[in-house]
Amino acid sequence: MKELRDQFEITAHPQNAGQARERIRTLAIEAGFAGLDLGDIEIATGEAVTNAILYGSPDATSQIRILCRFTGNSLHIEIRDQGQGFDPTRVPEDVGTDALGGRGIRLMRALMDQVDLHHDGNGMVARLSKTLHG
Repeated sequence: MKELRDQFEITAHPQNAGQARERIRTLAIEAGFAGLDLGDIEIATGEAVTNAILYGSPDATSQIRILCRFTGNSLHIEIRDQGQGFDPTRVPEDVGTDALGGRGIRLMRALMDQVDLHHDGNGMVARLSKTLHG
């Protein structure tokens, strides 16, 4: 079994979301993900990184830490911001079509095998996992 790991930080500038998605995508490909599963990972982690930038960063100099690990047959991605956080149990499941936001967490939960969101006292932490089949 191969083990892969990547850990990095980005500043909370929207243009850095693409850099983060590309690094996560590269590790996912190296782990063996492809096709729809790879697309699911890209969309879900893109939403998590974008949320950390837009909602979890007090200012544009805030740091977002990203840790990716592939062990056994699972990819685990952790995204940490420096924001005040929110209660993930209060995120509405049914967001109207004219709403500006609120779909990201639903997408993450639909596309990944496991999603855990919590505030650790320093910021919001999003943990996303996807199992490699085959």
